Amino acid sequence: MNTKLVQRLTAYLEPPANRVPDAAVSFAYLKGQSIGKKIQTGVMTAGGKCTEGAIHIDSRFSVQSITKSFTAAAILRLVASDKLRLDSPLAQWLPDAPHASRITVRQCLQHTSGLPEYGLVPAYHEAVKRGERPWTYAEFLERTHADQLLFEPGQGWQYSNIGYMILRRLLETLCGQSFAEIIMGEVCQPLGLRYTSVIRNQPDFQELAPAYSFSVSSDGLPVDVRNRYDPGWVAPGVVASTASDIVRFYERLFDGVLLPPALLDEMRTVVRAATPPTQRFVSPSYGLGLTADLASPYGVMYGHSGGGPGYTSAALHVQPPRGGPVTVVVLSNTENFFEVELMAFALLDALVKGIKELQ
Repeated sequence: MNTKLVQRLTAYLEPPANRVPDAAVSFAYLKGQSIGKKIQTGVMTAGGKCTEGAIHIDSRFSVQSITKSFTAAAILRLVASDKLRLDSPLAQWLPDAPHASRITVRQCLQHTSGLPEYGLVPAYHEAVKRGERPWTYAEFLERTHADQLLFEPGQGWQYSNIGYMILRRLLETLCGQSFAEIIMGEVCQPLGLRYTSVIRNQPDFQELAPAYSFSVSSDGLPVDVRNRYDPGWVAPGVVASTASDIVRFYERLFDGVLLPPALLDEMRTVVRAATPPTQRFVSPSYGLGLTADLASPYGVMYGHSGGGPGYTSAALHVQPPRGGPVTVVVLSNTENFFEVELMAFALLDALVKGIKELQ
């Protein structure tokens, strides 16, 4: 691994490593079109040490809400085959969904439905920490009071895992298959993602990189989530993958391999997200399953991030004003959302600004 790159990233690993000695990240990046170019990968721990045991470049991580980009791609594939319409109400396919006659598929994809977010419900986190069985679809709706909209559909923005849980139900209803089978058939196989699949149950977790959580710990010490956390608590479904496969997903998605141009344009059409601007996100926005910043100093930027018990992820795809596209992905085995995002932007800084050690 390049020494200067190690030095650039190591500082961001030190805070989580102070709490979790086995903290590690897997990262990958690609500059320019993939034809004739190899995705660059690496794995490191605090101190810039490359791991030799539990985590390697082909280790698979739970990518958390990056899954929303996969869900949106699968939905748009059904739109392309005339099985769905973005602006039709849910009632056409899911008459029992909350406010089904008022909420459209697009609004669920773009978080403009007015549906609530279960991550804001204290009882959800308490149940996860106690190791209770995951709530059912009906219980998620009931305990988040999904019958009470936060705003009129299309008139606001609120990140909503409940909306994506309903989209998962929509996919399964239309296709007559499990979410795992749909994502594999509509996204992973067409894009050649060999190391990507949906986490279906706790045994699937055992195949992933070890990951350490305080949020599900009962004694304040980090615990390996693979033995404590049930993926059923991620109601929209959750994908496991490698850093290089996630780079490949976004690069091929934006290269038009998966969707016709008109639907890729729909996916990239954004609304302003109800989150404040930061140094890194000038105009925080959201497309269909994509975070976005059309005013980014790096160029037009799309991607997604994710965080949950034990795993954190960040993916950024940028089209700079000059040169080819740049895609970076960082996956971590600890709950360090802030540092993982900074590492992704550190890679982006080097690649977009042309720092030689990354060329």
